[in-house]
Amino acid sequence: MSPISVVQDPNVSWLAAQHPAEPGRAPRKRIGLLSLISPECDTVPDMAAKARRYHQEAMQTLEELGFDVVRPAGPTRTPSEAVGHVRGLEERGAEALVFYVADWSFSTTAAIGALLSNPHPIVLWTNARTDCAGLIGMAITKGALDEVGITSTSVYGDFDDPATREELRALLTGRAAAARLRGMRYGLGGTRSLDMLTAVVDPNQWLTQFGIDIDGWDEVDVVERAKAIPAAELERHVRWLRRDFGGIYVPELVVESSFRLYLALKQVAAEKQFDFISVKCMPEMPAIFTSFCLAHALLGDASDADGPKERMICACEADSNGALTMQLMKNVDDQAINFADVRWMDPVENVVRISNCGSQATELASSRADVRWVEHGLKEHPWKYGGMAAQAISKPGRVTMARLSRIKGRYVMFIAGGESLDVPREALDSTGWSFSPHSFIRVDAPAKAFVRELRSNHLHHMYGDWRRELVEACAVLGIEPVLAVGEPPLPV
Repeated sequence: MSPISVVQDPNVSWLAAQHPAEPGRAPRKRIGLLSLISPECDTVPDMAAKARRYHQEAMQTLEELGFDVVRPAGPTRTPSEAVGHVRGLEERGAEALVFYVADWSFSTTAAIGALLSNPHPIVLWTNARTDCAGLIGMAITKGALDEVGITSTSVYGDFDDPATREELRALLTGRAAAARLRGMRYGLGGTRSLDMLTAVVDPNQWLTQFGIDIDGWDEVDVVERAKAIPAAELERHVRWLRRDFGGIYVPELVVESSFRLYLALKQVAAEKQFDFISVKCMPEMPAIFTSFCLAHALLGDASDADGPKERMICACEADSNGALTMQLMKNVDDQAINFADVRWMDPVENVVRISNCGSQATELASSRADVRWVEHGLKEHPWKYGGMAAQAISKPGRVTMARLSRIKGRYVMFIAGGESLDVPREALDSTGWSFSPHSFIRVDAPAKAFVRELRSNHLHHMYGDWRRELVEACAVLGIEPVLAVGEPPLPV
């Protein structure tokens, strides 16, 4: 049985043991690679050498696409080797699997290996070179996997073909993003907020469908911790805020109270080992302390006064479906993810305005110098000290919007593309929420078609065109992707 080429420290979790991440970034996605060939082919020197050469080229291609690749030392030839190889890849944290079909291979080898890999769907791949009989091997392998009920996708193309490489990148990124949810812990902050039925979920459904454990945290715990934050730590963070941002226009007591909540919330998340969280803020928090707006914004960033850190998804208003949407988007690409209300959409220009009182990572702005910390503008609730929010406009660029919802308990994800516009700050005055962060997005689909698919007041966006990756993640997770009528076709 061929050994696996990657050695892992048994005292380190598989996620932490992946290819070292950049400071403030999650680890690279880890892909398991098997190269299939029949035992008979492996006895012919020329065929065996070619298969091993292609095995190496397949690995190099995946690494060039930005993945961390784990693999056996050589091809997989028999069912017993497939068992050992797949178990080895799973032990080393493979988040998606590629079966590269180098030549003719026995379909039982792939089928038995794939059955061990559930719930990971399989990407089958062979090159298009004339000296390769991989197409016949991939065809029989695809049929065998269908026979035993294993989902697979066939990719046909050479190692240096741009379209093939892009197809592999999108498929594996989406599938690894879905797999990364399994084993995560979500911290639900408080009870249902503002009677939002679209924010509440069934914890057992999450555990069964996504492999996510839901635990809770209480506002009183965070407030008591906030009061005990050392003055020196508080002062250091406040100095950083004054140095790095575009201005602070609230009293010092409000700044300190907001930072106390941020630092206390980090403590709770670390102690309870939460991977992502939500906060219930309104209506209780303003009256007993202050809002979570600064905490929400800074948790979503990749640095604070202590330097680089991993972003933590934090959804406002105890919105569990919003938190899950954002975490899946972050799993696709580790960047700041927006949380906001759909406030208004121009039916002629197809421009949607999305904003929320403070729940937007500051990295969504063009720079932190463009972010001003201003007085919180919500007057519906009493305030003990007052509040602050990060006034900013999201930077221009291509974006992908998404939102998870349920239809009679069945999950769907609304996915749409658009362009975030470069809008002057004065435009905030026209929204009635000039105290809050905003995004102005020209949506690809017609306004009426876009609005027809909205099932929540909350919407989320990330930069880049990640629609195909999200569709692939949905396929793994049993979620129906929903695109608005008129949405441009997905990239091929």
